[in-house]
Amino acid sequence: MRDQDSFFVGYLPAPPDVRRHAILAGLVLLAGFVLAALTLGRSPLDIGASSYGDELAITGVYSASPYPIVVAAPDTAHPRGRTIMLGGEGKVGAQAFGAAFDGRTVTVKGVLVKRGALDMLLVGGADQFAAATPAQQRPAATQLGRWRISGEICDGKCASGGMRPGVGLAHRACANLCISTGLPPVLVTSAPVEGSAYLLLANANGAAAPAAIADLVALPVTLEGDLERRGDLLIFRVDWSKARTS
Repeated sequence: MRDQDSFFVGYLPAPPDVRRHAILAGLVLLAGFVLAALTLGRSPLDIGASSYGDELAITGVYSASPYPIVVAAPDTAHPRGRTIMLGGEGKVGAQAFGAAFDGRTVTVKGVLVKRGALDMLLVGGADQFAAATPAQQRPAATQLGRWRISGEICDGKCASGGMRPGVGLAHRACANLCISTGLPPVLVTSAPVEGSAYLLLANANGAAAPAAIADLVALPVTLEGDLERRGDLLIFRVDWSKARTS
């Protein structure tokens, strides 16, 4: 004989076992959605936890090209010299702020954003740059030869902790806006290159990357060009005519 409690009539209250089954099915669906969101929210190029907001003053030689960077003198923690990228507050580059100091020793103050070994100092204006003494010699670039490297192009600010996610298609429009306004593009590599997981991108002649880079941002790409080291930063001078999506 059929259990009366298991017979369901739509206009009557649901029996207890039907309610239990509905709740269980709902929980299973919810868990599935959460798992899918976590999976899609992560990228194989995720480079670790980020930090944002520490104030920092760094003294070193300022270089305007391909994007603003400061290379500090070598020390125990950074035997090649610490190199830090510079960006503006908001979605702007720092090119206009330090232009008068190209090749000179400066002290720059700002807010540090950092994810793994990728970091950037955010500066609010030219008043955060000051000439420093004694003068340091501009570090020579070490040429590392011709390379073909795969990874994902991101903007340096968000990839280094300015936003989460800082990689992946969900971030493409934001990254393109940042790069178009002067923030430095970086290649987050699919495997370490000379001990680094990211490369500052440039044109083949060492100038800023071309506007056409927008078509390649947030996609798996393979790039070819000449690699150089300045301090502890790798700069990839790309032959953009040979860039390919994977």
